[in-house]
Amino acid sequence: MNNITIYTRKDPFCMHCEQAKSMLQYYGIDYKDIVIGEDISKFQFKLKYPFIDTVPAVFFGEQYIGGAQQLSERVWEHAPENNKGTLYG
Repeated sequence: MNNITIYTRKDPFCMHCEQAKSMLQYYGIDYKDIVIGEDISKFQFKLKYPFIDTVPAVFFGEQYIGGAQQLSERVWEHAPENNKGTLYG
């Protein structure tokens, strides 16, 4: 059920992108990282998601859930059972 996609950027550095990826790694959650500017152009991203203006852009399946803050509130939905009682931090 771990169908998570996260759109991030590397240039300029994105602290919230790294925080979101670290959180997913911490909980052992598989995800697909699509780097804007490498895997998809900024133009293509804006055409596909004109309503999203910030990164990271986190999707559970096809549903956009928001950024790092929203991910931290919903990460439990995808955490493996043995990691659900562990606090991130």
